Amino acid sequence: MTPTTTSTTPPTAAMSTRTTKPVRAPRKPLSTPAYLKRMWRYAPWICLMHGIFWDILNLAGLLPGLVIGRFLDTLQGSASTPGGTATLVGILVAFAVLRSALWMAGGYMEIQMRFRMSGLLRVNLLRHLLDRPGALPLPYPLGETISRFRDDAYAAEDVMDWTDEIIVHALVALLALAALARIDPLITLVVTVPLIVVGLGTQWASAALTRYREASSQSTAEVAGAIGSILAATQVIQAAGAEERAIARIGTLNARRRTTMIVDAIAGHAMGAVATMVASIGTGIVMLMAADRLRGGSLTVGEFALFITWLAFITEFTADFGQYLAVYRQSSVAFARMDAMLG
Repeated sequence: MTPTTTSTTPPTAAMSTRTTKPVRAPRKPLSTPAYLKRMWRYAPWICLMHGIFWDILNLAGLLPGLVIGRFLDTLQGSASTPGGTATLVGILVAFAVLRSALWMAGGYMEIQMRFRMSGLLRVNLLRHLLDRPGALPLPYPLGETISRFRDDAYAAEDVMDWTDEIIVHALVALLALAALARIDPLITLVVTVPLIVVGLGTQWASAALTRYREASSQSTAEVAGAIGSILAATQVIQAAGAEERAIARIGTLNARRRTTMIVDAIAGHAMGAVATMVASIGTGIVMLMAADRLRGGSLTVGEFALFITWLAFITEFTADFGQYLAVYRQSSVAFARMDAMLG
């Protein structure tokens, strides 16, 4: 009987003739600007139309300052207008009607853009979860998964809307600054100081804003996850007589969530309040300087009114810029949490 011989060929060598599916390298998380760029590319025409409508609205916000300045110069006698002040009043009325129509059109485009952006993220997350093998559980508890679909997708949608509008607002603010610089360069230079202060302040507080948003998002996910687990195991909890402990657990998580949410909300609103305060202080200084120029005769009444009107526009942009920087920092947490669901 011939003895049997065992093959010493390694299993991998015996299978070398088979075609194996290449292992895909894990995807690296993208930066927040990269995510925003891809979201914009999904619906570029809607985002572009949204930006155009808000561009027109912001540009139209400069028109009342020009009309009011011309109106005061006409009353003072330093300028003449065909048709007199009645023409200027008619322009303001027509402008108000036009701006109302633009608000409706811009609001419609904003709704379209917001729903498309959040829908894109939620559909992609759901598609990825459905593509997972059936035996694999969800990467996170059900309640926490729902929280990422709901809250984090909304945060990403919100920052996309802010980005689309703040860019246009910045361009119009630069246009206003350039026009004011032709009237008085020194006062215009003072106007830019609050913008610099707000930008540096937000950069300094960026780590704290991110940390607070991470804590609030995590606490919200924990509450949602605990509620989902309790509802899924209701009969087990009743059989064990653990109803009071389950309710106490929910109460503890809710108390933690309340604390983290309050801290996160205060941090975000504080950045907006600081930006508004800095802008208001800058406005007061500019008004004092402009009043001194008006008393000295280097500024006319119309130019002074133009400064005050456009300065309010720039002040609003400064406050919005500070709020946007806070939202942008907080959105990075939302993108990171949704990216974690993709493995």
